[in-house]
Amino acid sequence: MISQEQFIRLWTEARPSVAAFLHALVPDHHAAEDLLQEVAVILLRKLADYDPARPFLPWALGMARFELLEHRRSLARSPLCFNSDLVGRLAETWAERQPDLEARRAALRDCLRTVGGKTAAMLRLRYEEQLGFDAIAERLGIAGGGVRMAVSRARDALRNCVRDSLLTGGHP
Repeated sequence: MISQEQFIRLWTEARPSVAAFLHALVPDHHAAEDLLQEVAVILLRKLADYDPARPFLPWALGMARFELLEHRRSLARSPLCFNSDLVGRLAETWAERQPDLEARRAALRDCLRTVGGKTAAMLRLRYEEQLGFDAIAERLGIAGGGVRMAVSRARDALRNCVRDSLLTGGHP
């Protein structure tokens, strides 16, 4: 059995992937965050069942899958539901894709460090604070259409930077 300290390290590493999995399948941000917290509690409670010889992430995603299915059952009348087999396949695929996704996240973090000035402010307001283009324009004192165009160009530049970084295995 692993210690709670080891669990914390493993959970800290797996948490972003489990969170992304839940957020991809639960449209309500707050519900997805609640599920993520519930998964963490369940994993800690079932720590004695975890086999440290096996990878932690698939185990955590399996627990997340069960919690997601339970959540789905509670929302059975919702118009947006996934069947159990689909959720299982998505969890497996998510675990398989994690190394690639983590490499992309790291490349994006590196590429974002190269963005400065108003463009960086626009990206932060758009994607961290989730403001609309008009609200960003008002906050920064610029034309709304200019914000939309600048964000679009920045996204294109970041996409190219990430692609180039992954192809070369280097930094932007």
